[in-house]
Amino acid sequence: MIGCWLFGSTAVTAAPSTDACTVAVEQGGVLFPVDKLNASTRCQIGAVVNGYTTAGLIGPAQTPVTPQLYEYLLDRPLLIAALTERLGLGTYQFTAREPNQFWVNDLEGTQGLLTLVYQDPTHRIYHIDGYHEGQIFPMVRAKAAVFMTIVPITTTEGLPAVQTSFMAYTRLDASLLAGLVRLLRPLVGEAVTRKLSRGFEVINQLGTAIAQDRDRVAQQASLVPWLSIADLQTLIGWLYTVPQRLATAPPSPGPLPMQTSP
Repeated sequence: MIGCWLFGSTAVTAAPSTDACTVAVEQGGVLFPVDKLNASTRCQIGAVVNGYTTAGLIGPAQTPVTPQLYEYLLDRPLLIAALTERLGLGTYQFTAREPNQFWVNDLEGTQGLLTLVYQDPTHRIYHIDGYHEGQIFPMVRAKAAVFMTIVPITTTEGLPAVQTSFMAYTRLDASLLAGLVRLLRPLVGEAVTRKLSRGFEVINQLGTAIAQDRDRVAQQASLVPWLSIADLQTLIGWLYTVPQRLATAPPSPGPLPMQTSP
């Protein structure tokens, strides 16, 4: 799920609150404007943050595209899914529901409702309500809260890029499983949070593909059947603001650096 986001620091988690609707301003060493969330959304996020089963600090990850293109793609999960599939980077299904809300299926047993509850140029907050069907347990339901940080940077080569990191909380609905995970958190905490964040990592892979061969990405975008001519022209315009890097290796689906809470 799309893909959060600190920078080598020790993992920081919100202090437990006696008020389930209270959300700490500091998340992963970054201040978030949680006061701008409406009351119902703050309670929804707070229920996960203040009663999490596992938590992890993910990143940092650099994406070699302009901040404007990164934001353009991040606002269009359907386009990200179409391009990553056409480029052979992975297969994801996104179905639009309400504004800023998508049903996501990673085709590997995990599905859920992804809702963007807050955004500004450098912060995004997501709520996820979903489940995973695997070989060990028939079905595990969970909710998650993801705090994403987006920082425009300039690389040592003087090229534009975006650096992202995520503070992700996961709360299993099954009390028995949640208790088990708490006991085994050093072993399974990282795996749970990585599964949650995998969708957010896809945009980093797509950005690498754009920086290595924007012509190929533009050509594949032209083959997306539902993309309008106007939207295609806008996307191509943003693609050609990205300086090309020498391709030393194909985009890797490898995981981002992560620290889980103790």
